[in-house]
Amino acid sequence: MEKNASSENEKKRCRYVRTGCQAKLRIPRQEDGKWLVDSFNDTHNHDLTMTPTKVMKHRSHSNFHRSIEGKSLMVQFGQAGLKPSQIKNVVNMMKTSNVADVTSKQCADVISEHRKQHRGKELYGLIKHFQDKTSVDSDQYFIVDLSDDGYPRNIFWANGRSRDAYTKFRDVVFDVTYMAYIFKMPFAPFTGVNHHGQSILFGGALLENEKEETFEWLFEHFLKCMFDKYPKAIITDQDKAIGNAIKKVFPKTRHRFCSWYISKHETEYLRSYVSRYGDFQETHKQWINSDTIEQFEARWEIMRIKYVMEKNCWISDMYNQRIHWAKPFLKDIFFAGMTTTGRSESINSFFDGFVNSKTMLNEFVVQYDKAVKSRRDDEEDEDFKTMNSRLVLSSVHPIEAKAGQCYTRKMFDTFKKEWTEAITNLTHETLTKTT
Repeated sequence: MEKNASSENEKKRCRYVRTGCQAKLRIPRQEDGKWLVDSFNDTHNHDLTMTPTKVMKHRSHSNFHRSIEGKSLMVQFGQAGLKPSQIKNVVNMMKTSNVADVTSKQCADVISEHRKQHRGKELYGLIKHFQDKTSVDSDQYFIVDLSDDGYPRNIFWANGRSRDAYTKFRDVVFDVTYMAYIFKMPFAPFTGVNHHGQSILFGGALLENEKEETFEWLFEHFLKCMFDKYPKAIITDQDKAIGNAIKKVFPKTRHRFCSWYISKHETEYLRSYVSRYGDFQETHKQWINSDTIEQFEARWEIMRIKYVMEKNCWISDMYNQRIHWAKPFLKDIFFAGMTTTGRSESINSFFDGFVNSKTMLNEFVVQYDKAVKSRRDDEEDEDFKTMNSRLVLSSVHPIEAKAGQCYTRKMFDTFKKEWTEAITNLTHETLTKTT
């Protein structure tokens, strides 16, 4: 039985005749990402299959995911940020009907193999990308910190338009947690908010590590890039290395901790107090929402004694750093609405659909540019609507009319809600006093 089975397999393998044809076209991909024809031989030693439909009958073409055309399509779509399941759908629509459908796994395997072959070349492809961009964007800034053996350690970049935007909107969110180790290098974007309340990118960095000296290097080059203009305010997580670097490089900048991270840690570090004391949550909430410094300090003293808060290292440390997060200490600084959970989510969504956990470095900077362009298109769309839409006022008061002239459409909508609420409260108080 085994011999017969073997003979049958041999017969199947021999159905396709090999002629030793040397005809070929070789187009390898270069380190800069471009393709180059390096050899071509058009001499065949056999009759050619003359029609596309017959060509697809060959075994090499029936396995479309193994064909040059199929692999090329999958790699290109992968570089554009599509997921394997999305690539599968597109490729199956593009191929001829007499070829077997490709699967998501086949797409993922092809892309993975391509990336393995090009690993180690990404950083140099990334640098070449910035060098090429300088020819079309003379205001672009990029700097590479090299190790002793000449390998890139830290990279910072900002295009000309982002630098210009920073001169207008100098409130900054700095976050190294998003996609932190996609490339086994922390990605650190500098983001802000424009005149429409939209998230914008001021610049980005890929770092060797998250040490204090690395952040110092980055902030120094950010400052140099931005015409030596300090950020008016900067929002970060509670990382001590970042905080120390800000003190050294941005001494004139108000540093605030992101409220989203504080809320996240509160749940973790104060859980035992919530379960032990029935009134702790309300007492803690009142302390957090204090309106004045005096009120904040008085409520802290009550809470500290009542719940023996000295034993909790986290909240004691938070109290010692109160100037970086407590509302009464930050009333004089404008943060452009950048401390909410919504803003954090908005920053994270900036790159959604453009990059994923397997994006290569040299692909990433291309997708980064696409993400920036997408947001820029959104900004121009809002600019157009502001210029060409008619204001709808909720009152005849000149203050509201003046605000309509000064603010963009989105910002005026925000103002109008607060204005209407203020007028309603004032009217209610007036009626209460007269009755």
